Amino acid sequence: MIYNLLSEKNADFFVMYADSRDANFYYATRFKIPDKAFYMIGSDGTELMIVSEMEKRRAEKESRVRELASLTDLGYYEKLKELKNPKDALAIVFVETLKTHHARKILIPEEFPSFLSFRLWKHFDIEVVENPYSDMRAVKSSTEINYIRETSKAIIDAFEYFLNLLKREKRIDVLRNKVESYLFEKSYYAEDTIISSGLESSNPHSIGEGLIEDHVIFDLFPRSKRTGYYSDFTRTVIINDNDEIISMLKACIEAKNKAIEKIRDGINAKDVHYAVCDILESYGYETIRKKAKEGFVHSTGHGVGLEIHEKPRISENDENLKAGMVVTIEPGLYYKKVGGVRVEDCVVVKKHGCEVLTKYNDFVRLGE
Repeated sequence: MIYNLLSEKNADFFVMYADSRDANFYYATRFKIPDKAFYMIGSDGTELMIVSEMEKRRAEKESRVRELASLTDLGYYEKLKELKNPKDALAIVFVETLKTHHARKILIPEEFPSFLSFRLWKHFDIEVVENPYSDMRAVKSSTEINYIRETSKAIIDAFEYFLNLLKREKRIDVLRNKVESYLFEKSYYAEDTIISSGLESSNPHSIGEGLIEDHVIFDLFPRSKRTGYYSDFTRTVIINDNDEIISMLKACIEAKNKAIEKIRDGINAKDVHYAVCDILESYGYETIRKKAKEGFVHSTGHGVGLEIHEKPRISENDENLKAGMVVTIEPGLYYKKVGGVRVEDCVVVKKHGCEVLTKYNDFVRLGE
């Protein structure tokens, strides 16, 4: 895909300047680095990463990049003495390296640092493009799917831990801290876990506060410390019966399962989204398809991988799902005077269906 893009744009190189917190940079290099490094891949087959001297040996051992160089190798410190400005010295190193490889036109991603892009513009024809690695990351390898499967298993374990806590603890901040600490000890990062109850649950992304009431939305999306891969899971837990909330939840469960039934290689994202809307509208609930301000007010799902929200989207977009994509299916209903409910699973698209990675009972009542 990179080489196709370079050819299409008549460009010589695609470059990034980032650290491993950038999912696209990490995907390209498979190197965990806290400080920014320069990565370039060219139509001539060149693939080079420039790192600090202290990272070079580790990069040689851990990264998947074909060629490595350090700033020391490329004369950065001599240029710094001359120019006095670290950013100018960095830019000259990168400019000289690109010129050594006969670059004339380079592609930079939308997130490329502006200080560097302006300096490079003086020497090359530059075009800003959507980072091509975002599309490449959408279809997962079997190894990546196993990483997400591992995180999914940790989620289910943490959800059962949460249910046990919920029998004796009603303070939302305490519940959140305990669940996130539990996952941290198992080598998973969890942050801003949604534990939203009462009327506050009508705000889809409210993380919740106060005390647990008659029902609670539990939405957990941790990332593995070891692999860097996320998973995503939501259940609404019924604590005390509320007919309106239960009816909403049952409609969402039916909509989720109908959407999951439709998922397969080649299915259009819009068809999956509309399947959810069809079910919810059949019960009289408003949906985003009809521009609703309450009811089902968000997309049906999103891709999951090195980021919690990545390609593809499952909404009114005209995009076909492909085998190997990992996506969420998460219908919800939200009403200010009632509260909200949501149910969500993470699934792998396959040729003739899908695999649910977060298998658990859809309808959850505390104590059952």
